[in-house]
Amino acid sequence: MDEEQHPPTGLDWRIVFGLSVTSIWIGAGLVYLMQIVGWSQFLALPTADIGSFFEGAFAPLAFLWLVIGHFMQQKEITANTRAISMQERSTRRLELHSRRDSYFKLLNLVQDQLGNIAAFHYISVFGVTGSGEVSSDEFSRLRSEASTGDQALFVRRMIAAAAERRDDPEAIRELLYGTSVRARHSENFLRTFNRLLDAAESVDTDGMVREALLDGSASGLYYRILKHVSGTEPLNPLSGLRSNAFSAFSSQQSELNPVQGGEN
Repeated sequence: MDEEQHPPTGLDWRIVFGLSVTSIWIGAGLVYLMQIVGWSQFLALPTADIGSFFEGAFAPLAFLWLVIGHFMQQKEITANTRAISMQERSTRRLELHSRRDSYFKLLNLVQDQLGNIAAFHYISVFGVTGSGEVSSDEFSRLRSEASTGDQALFVRRMIAAAAERRDDPEAIRELLYGTSVRARHSENFLRTFNRLLDAAESVDTDGMVREALLDGSASGLYYRILKHVSGTEPLNPLSGLRSNAFSAFSSQQSELNPVQGGEN
């Protein structure tokens, strides 16, 4: 930490320490030669003795700078490792960001698909092949409204239809699984939404996207209703109670009624 606080042009403290020790050591050696041995007497020594003297005098300095070089190299390796680690984290963040961007583009397409599945389920229940409460012209108008940005229009209407039958579990099952066509639409919705949740897990590190899909969207609510009615979700999708009735939908009934007389 202290090393990172040095200005870029300053010397590392190890270099300063090494230079200081070297200066003191050489200074002490010169004092020894001049004051104790005597310069003229030193020069009169045989060449081998002079070489041995310098070898012994500079060996500690060589060892000192070897140790300093080792620690300097270790510092550089640590800095490089830290830089590589930061680069890897940055790359992972960029990759995750890219995957999230791709996921949210996919999410928009899949929401369209879920809306279309719910639309065909809705017309099979209330259209001319079902109860006849919704005419072909009315269905076309609703499809046009959904295609202009309200992807969850038919999903909300199917939720409201289940809410209307909240006191009659058999009627809810008839609504969602009463015919082979309705069962196929319900299974398609469940399968598509499950794949959407699986894709969310690969880009969702804290579970927020999955929770938003399940608890904060109309498609997530309808998905939980389908799982409840199919027997794979034992709890009421809103209240969390073990119940076969959808009493928790009652507050939405008047707002989301799919087959109001004045509208249809």
